[in-house]
Amino acid sequence: MQDKEIDILITVPEFKKNEDLVQYRVQFQNLKSLQTFENHYRYSELKRFHETLETLKVDLPAFPGSYWWKSVNSNIQLIQQRQQLLDSYFKNLTQIKLVRESLIYKNFILVAQKESDKKAQKENKEKAKIPENKVKRKRKLEQFGQFITPMPNPVNLPPTPEDRKERSQSVEHKPVNSMQRNERKKASKQQQSPVLNFGGSKIFRGILSNAAKQ
Repeated sequence: MQDKEIDILITVPEFKKNEDLVQYRVQFQNLKSLQTFENHYRYSELKRFHETLETLKVDLPAFPGSYWWKSVNSNIQLIQQRQQLLDSYFKNLTQIKLVRESLIYKNFILVAQKESDKKAQKENKEKAKIPENKVKRKRKLEQFGQFITPMPNPVNLPPTPEDRKERSQSVEHKPVNSMQRNERKKASKQQQSPVLNFGGSKIFRGILSNAAKQ
């Protein structure tokens, strides 16, 4: 039984393939509110939905069949053909009033809408995390900016007048009088002389060292 009072239009506009996994994008459009949502299904999931509808004892449109002698998922042309057949199947299915009024059909749409809402919420959360991360990174730079900012190298800077004065004072030559010079020479001779005064007698360093070895 068919009529033209369709609330929701179901189409299969495309598919996506990831290695051996193929999913068909099923789009739902509410013709009254113009709300649109979608969900992705494997062929086996849609076939299970069709088999559940068969319990209604209603004339259903033909569901796209499978090939036991070849794999559809390994052939792009067969995948495209199946996608077009699924699109035609759902367009004809939505015209059957008894199907639209069944709980199986309504539950199929309700689950698809919930899955679409969950996906949209997840995407919105991921988008919201991006500016949050930028704000956190900016705050860290503001907190530790004093350590990140390179300090100028004082070696490359020209010396100031104070630096020149300190350097000139450090290398300034101080004159030494003759008395101080004689005392320094006398002290150096005493340190280098091999003669020691032991008990009022002068002895050589070599004798003490030989005695110590014996």
